[in-house]
Amino acid sequence: MHANRRNYGCRINDELEYKGLKLITMENEKIKVSILAGKGTDILELVYKPKDIDFMWISPKNFSSLDIKGNFLDNSNFLETYLGGWQEIIPNGGSACIYKGASYGLHDETPKLPWDYEILKDTSSEISIKFFLSLKKMPLYVEKNITLKANRPEIYIDEKILNKCSEKLNFMWGHHPCFGEPFLSQDCIISFNAKELISNLVSISSKPLIKQNSKGTLIEFPGISGNQVDLSKVLSKKASVADLLYVKDLNENWFAVTNLKQNLGIGFLFDKSIFKYLWLWLAYGGSNDYPWYSSTYNLAIEPWSSYPGSGLIESIKNGTALEIKPWEEISSWIKVVVFEKGKPANRIDEDLSIY
Repeated sequence: MHANRRNYGCRINDELEYKGLKLITMENEKIKVSILAGKGTDILELVYKPKDIDFMWISPKNFSSLDIKGNFLDNSNFLETYLGGWQEIIPNGGSACIYKGASYGLHDETPKLPWDYEILKDTSSEISIKFFLSLKKMPLYVEKNITLKANRPEIYIDEKILNKCSEKLNFMWGHHPCFGEPFLSQDCIISFNAKELISNLVSISSKPLIKQNSKGTLIEFPGISGNQVDLSKVLSKKASVADLLYVKDLNENWFAVTNLKQNLGIGFLFDKSIFKYLWLWLAYGGSNDYPWYSSTYNLAIEPWSSYPGSGLIESIKNGTALEIKPWEEISSWIKVVVFEKGKPANRIDEDLSIY
């Protein structure tokens, strides 16, 4: 079934391709979302139409269609098909590992698989698409519905995972939205409500801003030179730093990034029963060597079920991996809102009101 073609209100275009893979756009009067169904349901674009600003980061690696298709079919490293944007990652987050005899690579395996889809609703007032797939290495079925409503700069995502075998399984579940220019700049402020952050055990770059294996808060974190760093303030690319952190103790189930100069922000509200942690990937020009060679400027704030970014086995060891019983179904949700506001967000309510 193809979408009903129209040029007003909510609308879907499912007759597109990008890099030779199936691309679907969903849009209304406020936002446009471009979803690469042919690989991971990556959200490659999230455009706020009144200001013509795309929130998503674009990888500087100039992949060709042959690169994507070849690496895709070879089940290569996540980075060899990473176009930027927003990925959903199940069942292995971070480093490679072996679980129940299957070998998992970096951020394996949902971002490297094609998803099927079914249009659930297609009217000028509301559109909804179901995306679904069965993993190749682990007997999990994943389904998510993405919905837009007329005149609302909001995305609604409802999901479920089904264990299709007679064994108990462990897995990690994460969303990997990565923000970039023109939205991202030193005018941006990061907001969330949490007790504590911890930095990665080892620095992910030779140019860190903060101390590795340390604890702190968003506005006071131990810096590499002994000072206290305010991580809520996004730095410019000239800072040439990169770090990875984890938010362990969330008080509330939201985060936001606000560009004060553009009077524009984006907020995420998420199911804290599943997504108990946030990962922060700060790449302010300092991700040296392969694959970025200090050419990236991006910020990822990622709702995750588990931490650290060291793979499924490590999250099992620290007790943060999810567990799903034979034939059990687990559900979750995420909501996204774009807002025009000239000061940092202090709270996001369940109805997506910004305070």
